[in-house]
Amino acid sequence: MSLDVLIPHYRDLDGFRQSIASVVDQTWAGDIRIVVVDDGSPSREFRRVRAILQDQPLPFVLERNPENRGRPFTRNRLLDSIDSDYVSWLDAGDVWYPEKLNLQFEHISRLRFLGKDVSRVWVTCNYDWQREGARRYQVDQVVDCDQLKELFLGQQLRCYLWTLLGHASTFRTVGRFDEQLPRLQDVDYFLRFVRAGGIIVNPPHRRALCCYHKSDLGRCAHEIRDCNKTLFRKYRSSIEQYGRDFVSTVRYNAETLSARYARFNGDQVARTYYIARAFTANPKLASGLTLRWFGNLWR
Repeated sequence: MSLDVLIPHYRDLDGFRQSIASVVDQTWAGDIRIVVVDDGSPSREFRRVRAILQDQPLPFVLERNPENRGRPFTRNRLLDSIDSDYVSWLDAGDVWYPEKLNLQFEHISRLRFLGKDVSRVWVTCNYDWQREGARRYQVDQVVDCDQLKELFLGQQLRCYLWTLLGHASTFRTVGRFDEQLPRLQDVDYFLRFVRAGGIIVNPPHRRALCCYHKSDLGRCAHEIRDCNKTLFRKYRSSIEQYGRDFVSTVRYNAETLSARYARFNGDQVARTYYIARAFTANPKLASGLTLRWFGNLWR
C-alpha cells in the first residue's frame, strides 16, 4: 500500500521541520510520499522548506501558491495532488508518534478481515493536546456515538484532519474544502463526510498517536464567529433535528469559542461582547458554570 501525507505550510519552518521528522520516524513499512503546498511564504523561507525536504529520505512533491491564499485553497491544491492509495494529513507544527500509521493501518486490515467496507471509513486516533506554557494531556476521540451530533458539539469527537488515515477515494467523495471558510473548514469537511454516510473509527487502544500544538494567538474572534454563522446556516436542518436545547448549546459554544480567541489576543471589548451573547444563547447552560470556570474565562 502507498500513502500520501498532505501538508499545508505557511511561515512555520521550525514546526515544519518537526512535522517532517515525525513522518520520517514512522514504523509503518509501506511507501510514503510527502506532498507539501506552501501558501505563499517569502522566497527565502520557501527555499528553506525545499532544503528541509531534500534533507530527508522520503520522496516528496513541493508546490507553492504565488501569494497567500489561505488554508482551504491550499488544502484543495493538496487534494488535487493525491496519487497514492491512502491519504493522511499533517499540519506544520504538529507531530505524529512513531506508531501512528502502523496502528491505523493495522485497524484497516482488521476491518477488512471482518468484511467491513473501508471505502467509507476514516481512522482517527487519540492525541495529546499541548498548549504553549501549559501541561500536555491526552484527548480521546469517542466514536461510539451519534457522530454527526458529537461533531456539532466538538467535545467527544473533534474535527482534526491530522488525526486521520483514509482511502484516497473517501476524500475525493467528500470533495473540496469550502474556500468561503477561512477557519473551521475542517469542521465543515468532517460534517459533510459523516452526513453522506461516512464512518469515523478509532483503533482499539488508549494511547495518543500524535500531538497537537495549540495556540489561539493571532486568530480573529470575529472571523471565527462569522465562520460559525456560516456553518449554522449550512447545517441548520441537521442541527435542529436534535431539538431546541441542542440548538442553543451549539450557539452557546460558538460564542464562547469567539470569547476565548478574543481573550487570548487581548481584545477585552470583543470578549465581553461574546460572553454576553453566550449567556443570551443559553441562559440555562450559562447559569451552570462553575466559579472556577468563570474565573478562568475572565482572568
